Amino acid sequence: MSGCSSRASNSAASDGNYKLEIEEYGGGKGPVRWTFKEDSCIARVDIPGCKVFPPDSVYDYQQTHVRFSIPEEAMDQNDHSGRKYFGFVKFDPAIYDVVNAKIKFRNGVLWVTAPKYHQG
Repeated sequence: MSGCSSRASNSAASDGNYKLEIEEYGGGKGPVRWTFKEDSCIARVDIPGCKVFPPDSVYDYQQTHVRFSIPEEAMDQNDHSGRKYFGFVKFDPAIYDVVNAKIKFRNGVLWVTAPKYHQG
């Protein structure tokens, strides 16, 4: 028999500009959708199973990217079986001010908005 039957299987997706890994239970490879605006770039990352902003989420702002670690909501206080999503979204540091990016989390979607540097 081939494949992994472990509950702690991993799944990963990447195209060089983002990386999303899902720990435990495998699962889908959450897509990242990009929106380019005149003053910013927005990355939307699907985080299924996380409808609200988990309080123990971690974000790390770097020069070129924003790293994140988001645990899935537990069904109850004794349930530790949820997935953990971690990865990064990468922006061009010559164009976008990644260190001052804004993060929102709404209805299972992580929104990372990196402003453009002011031209002047």
